[in-house]
Amino acid sequence: MSVPSNSTARTTMIATGTVGGFFSGLVGGGGGAVMIPLMTGVLKMRQHTAHGTSLVIIFVTAVATATTYALNGDVDWPLVAMLLGGSTIGAVLGARAARNVPAMRLRQFLGVFITLVALRLLLFRDVDPLLSVSGVAEAAVGAAIGLAGGLSAGALGVGGGAIFVPALVLLIGTPQHEAQGISLCVIVFTAAAGALTHRRQGTVDTRAARWIAPVSVPAGVFGALAAAQVSDRGLRVIVSTVLIGIGTQMVWTATRTLRRPPVVVHDSHAAVTTV
Repeated sequence: MSVPSNSTARTTMIATGTVGGFFSGLVGGGGGAVMIPLMTGVLKMRQHTAHGTSLVIIFVTAVATATTYALNGDVDWPLVAMLLGGSTIGAVLGARAARNVPAMRLRQFLGVFITLVALRLLLFRDVDPLLSVSGVAEAAVGAAIGLAGGLSAGALGVGGGAIFVPALVLLIGTPQHEAQGISLCVIVFTAAAGALTHRRQGTVDTRAARWIAPVSVPAGVFGALAAAQVSDRGLRVIVSTVLIGIGTQMVWTATRTLRRPPVVVHDSHAAVTTV
């Protein structure tokens, strides 16, 4: 895709960066679930390229939003360290797997999972942690959360916050604000690893990223500042609502794509093939 030359494309670029960045800061995620549909829909970007480009923008935005959360004291650095190893490995593996695994099938399953997790957060007012762990066991749980979020980030072009935040809250009882701050710090490294892998594979539109990223950064900081003014319960409701929207959108678009009939290609020099 080239640099946008018409008002519709430019407006979409601004909307993509603004909405994606704001939600990144507000809910502690990457914003890819908002940006990718705009990239593939209005901007007509190829699916895999949209995933890679999204990760580049998420990395830039997450640096700013994570710094904002850290300055507010909403980051548990030991937990960040526990998630980092698994998330970075997962992001690289997910980005590589995206070339071979049907992306829509993975998107469909992840959408169902995200929706169920969001409903769990939303419907139970007092969420008690499912696990009571410390020491090595806590580190193992953190690594597993990181790996799951990293895989989703690399494969789907999202930051991984849709996994990190609810997993931290539900599994080990991390306060909502801290969970979001931890998520964004981890996303910095997860997005970087996934973006670099996509760049090597040629699935990053750097020109589009240069247009979107400058808008997403201030929007992300504004979202993070707004999150600091909301209670943990209020943030949980916001995050759950956003995740339900993201999850259902992922399931719907993936299912619709999977149900499309294959495109038949007729070649006069070869047998009929399907795409």
